[in-house]
Amino acid sequence: MQINTDRKNIFFGNKIAGWVLALCFILMIATVPIIQLVKEIGSDEPLQEFDLFRQTPSVVNLRAYESKLEDNSIAATAIRPRYQWLTTHLAKQGNAKVVLGEDGWLFYRPAVDYIVSPESNFHRELGPMPAIIAFNEALKARGVHLIMLPIPGKATIYPEYLSDRYNTDSGLPVNPYAPEFFRLLREKGVQVLDPSTILQREKAKRDNLYISQDTHWSPQGMKLIARVLAEAIEAGGWLAGVERRSYGTLPVEISRFGDLYDMLELPVGRSSFKPLSITVEKVVDMETGEFCVSDASSPVTLLGDSFVNVFSKGDMGWGENSGLGEHLALQLGIPIDIIAINDGGPTTSRESLVRRRNALLGKKLVIWQFPTRDLINPESDWKIVNVPEPQIDTQVAGTERDAPELIVAAEITKTSLVPDPTRVAYSECVTYIKYRVISVEQGEYADSELLAVFWGMKDSKLMPAARFQIGEKHRLSLDLFEDHQDLSHIMQADDTDDYEHTPFWVLEMSPL
Repeated sequence: MQINTDRKNIFFGNKIAGWVLALCFILMIATVPIIQLVKEIGSDEPLQEFDLFRQTPSVVNLRAYESKLEDNSIAATAIRPRYQWLTTHLAKQGNAKVVLGEDGWLFYRPAVDYIVSPESNFHRELGPMPAIIAFNEALKARGVHLIMLPIPGKATIYPEYLSDRYNTDSGLPVNPYAPEFFRLLREKGVQVLDPSTILQREKAKRDNLYISQDTHWSPQGMKLIARVLAEAIEAGGWLAGVERRSYGTLPVEISRFGDLYDMLELPVGRSSFKPLSITVEKVVDMETGEFCVSDASSPVTLLGDSFVNVFSKGDMGWGENSGLGEHLALQLGIPIDIIAINDGGPTTSRESLVRRRNALLGKKLVIWQFPTRDLINPESDWKIVNVPEPQIDTQVAGTERDAPELIVAAEITKTSLVPDPTRVAYSECVTYIKYRVISVEQGEYADSELLAVFWGMKDSKLMPAARFQIGEKHRLSLDLFEDHQDLSHIMQADDTDDYEHTPFWVLEMSPL
């Protein structure tokens, strides 16, 4: 009898313990959404949980809804930095974007994948080869030469900091399919300036050519490539007869952690990483005393991404007027036309070029910079971009526009997919939306279609335009996007494939 009683007590004791554990588990799961709900009810914003029912179910909308929940989650905001601190400092692990190396060096994971991936993705459908050849042929047909400038990632030049097991006698760690790919391009008449061997050869003679806690090259690495590029341009003779001017430099010291450190999202003040100090050199026009800036009338256009912008745009944290375009101007003695868009991939800068009304007028040379990782990244968009014939618009060329504000009523016919904020390196993105014009309420606009540009993401949060649907009708207050130079380098989402219409920036929008 005693045994049965003991068994019964054990049974009921285990049952109670099971219920207690289950209750704790339920409370743990329920507490987070309850706290989130209380916070949202106390704010002036509508409940984000109902956003799922305010739009048509689709992959794009579901992804945007999921990203919004993650961005606004109190629990994620509180826990994520602390969890990352533990994995970084105890387990020596990075995250989806960052690989932890040796001696405090950080590496961008997609750039590491480029050299460690055992498969070739160069010749995939809609890959780089057709897009590069088509662009080269289109430029050649208009008397413009192309130089391709694929920039290697930091892991290619400094593999010894990626892993202490790397054998420095093994040579340059490159994707094994890259040399053959570049050889095929050269056979097709494309000039490829691959700086990998130059950077590797020079790294022993100079300070670090890349920034240890950043994705990008250092000022020393950038200036080295500017000089090599200038030598290739002078040897090509494309600037014969072009008037030169004199530039000087102004050194400025900058202190910052670096974008890879930012991507780790560690708790503020609780990291073993320290800010880095570098010296950038601002390029100054010696005749005017003004800082060197992009000049659309230059015979040389530099297309690129954040490797061009990193020391040129102040919002990247490493100074301004000191980047590849400015130092190429210093080397050549001419201003450079710079079109560089952060995280723009291999297509966006070309789209920005051809959308100009006088895309190639007066051009002799186009330099196309992109990171080598884009060659195999399946998410890199290698569109074939049509290059229109130059057409001089006498009302615009060489004059200042003083047109009245344009206001139209229009219906969306095409949207663009704004990237997931958690999967990109930058916190801001503009997005292109195509409209059918219903009526022009103010100003003049003769076309039946219109290309509008909105904020798609700010502060790593999706904006309303990221969730626009085809068929929505809006009243738009607009002016020319090209007049907003402060937005010209920001990441873009553009799936419109429209190179015929001049983009307009949306000043105000209201639903019809």
